[in-house]
Formats: sequence, C-alpha cells, structure tokens
Amino acid sequence: MCAVLRESNIDAAGVMAEAHVDPSVLTDPKAEIDGNTELQFQRAFIAVTRHIPGLWMRTGLRYRVMSYGPLGLAVLAAANVAEGLEVMGTFQALTFSLMFYCVEYQDGAPIALLADDSHAPEEYHEFLQERALGAVTMFLNDMQPPRFPIVRIESRLHRPPGWENCEAVLGAPVLFDAPTTRWVFAPGAGSLPLPMASPVLEETYRDLCAQLIDAAPNRDELLSRLYEVMVRSSRGFPDARSAASALGISERSLHRWLAARGTSFGTVVDQVRFQRAQEMLTKSALKIDRIAEMLGFAETASFSRAFKRWSGMPPTAFRVMSR
Repeated sequence: MCAVLRESNIDAAGVMAEAHVDPSVLTDPKAEIDGNTELQFQRAFIAVTRHIPGLWMRTGLRYRVMSYGPLGLAVLAAANVAEGLEVMGTFQALTFSLMFYCVEYQDGAPIALLADDSHAPEEYHEFLQERALGAVTMFLNDMQPPRFPIVRIESRLHRPPGWENCEAVLGAPVLFDAPTTRWVFAPGAGSLPLPMASPVLEETYRDLCAQLIDAAPNRDELLSRLYEVMVRSSRGFPDARSAASALGISERSLHRWLAARGTSFGTVVDQVRFQRAQEMLTKSALKIDRIAEMLGFAETASFSRAFKRWSGMPPTAFRVMSR
C-alpha cells in the first residue's frame, strides 16, 4: 500500500505518521502492527486515494499468495485447490483483510469463494470490496498460474466510472451490483493440483499457522475473555449478542472490534468448535452424530465437512489417527 502511495506521488510517510505506524515496519520482515493500527492506516489510505479510479483494485493486484507468509506457503503446499482453500479458511485470521471469506460447496466440491464485509466498519466497505477484486483474483491465480479457472466474478460494488477494462485486467467477466461478492469457479477446479504440493511442507506450515493463531488471544485481554466465554459454554455456543452481553459491550462493538483484529465472531466460534471437537474425538467414546449435536451442528454431515475444512481429514479418520 505504501508503494502504491509513492507511485501515485502521495506522501506515504505522512499517511504512516497519521496512522502512528513506525516506518521501520516496511524494512523489517518480522515487524508486527496490531489490528487497530492497521485499521487507522487503511482509513488514512482511503482518504488520500479515494479520488483515483481503480487504484484500490490495482492495489489488490499487488498482493501475491507469498505475501501471506506461512499461510501462503501452507496453501501452496496443499494437495489441490480444494485443500488449499480449506487451509485459507481455517487460518484466515492471518490475512490482512477485514472481510470474512468462506467456500461454497456443491456435492462436496468447491464451486465459489464468497467474501462478506458485514462485520467490517461500513466506511471501509467500498475499499475492501474493490481491493478484494484484485487481491483475491491474484491469490487464486497464484494457486493455478497463470490464471485460475474463474467463470465470473460477482461484486456488490456498483460499476465505478472508468472501469470499462476491468474484465481484461482481472481475466474474467465481472457482474456488478450482485447481492453477494463471490468468485465462481469452473467445474472441477477444486481437484486441480497445486504447484508446491507436499504433505510434509503443508503440515509444517499448518503447524506454524496454528501456533500464530493460538498465540493471538494471549496478546489481547478482551479476545482472551471472549474465548473464555465460548469455551465455558456447556452446550452449543452463545450467539454474538449473548457473547457481547457477557463481555459488557454491544453486539455492534463486538463485531467492529473483531474486524479491527482481522477476525470475526464466526472464526472464533470455528476455532473453539475445532478445539472442543478434537477433545471429544480423542478423549471420549461419543458417537460422531452426538458430537455434532453437542457442537451445535444441525446435521452430522455439516460437522464432518467443517471438521475436514479445519483439519484436512474427516472426524472418523482423526479419531483413528489419534488413538
């Protein structure tokens, strides 16, 4: 984003200073900034670039899958596109985006990637949607170079002025004013092999991603309290309104606060569900359908799909392997 500012003759140092970002983060590969700082920087970036048509989409095109560090490597090391998308969904809290992504399935195969901005502050929606057009398309292209087999892109955005050639830039038809933002895949895309497929590398980078996720709650007191509320739930899980009430904040504040940290209430629920599912599968003799019911799933098949997305294997296989 700073490179885009400089190339647009905009004072990048001034934008960073306004957001209280230490310039050293640009040269230190191990540097970190918190979610609030990222949010402040995005706000400042939006303010100084809003007048440039298509700039936010072109900014997204600069994000390559390797930009996501261990997450990008874990995705590329997966066996095929379907597994790579499962890795992305499991660890998406490690992405830079404030949007929530999920995979749409049909007959067990991925058919589209959906992007949801409902938990992000409204003032960021246009920027997030436009940047995602470039960033997600590039992410998918890196999974299947030079171009991922995308049938079409559906976007909640209105077609902005000067965007007549965006289809050529993105390499796929774009349908604007859609009810949901999604990248629709060609049939069979999920089974395509990935260029760095390696079970050893995938496990290595999955473990590293899990360590980064596990460490996150320890750096934020309110997030730790939210996890505690979820873990202490005796059956199923409280909804966002109930969890916010237990924390003494409004539901809207909870969603905004989570989005500022690059996660969502649904992601937290998934993480706790996965943790509890692992414990039940390894430490109890409960049947799979009973575990699914206790975790709040309407049907066993839904639990099995979710567990495979989290772990890369069905719950039955996980139970056998763990004993």
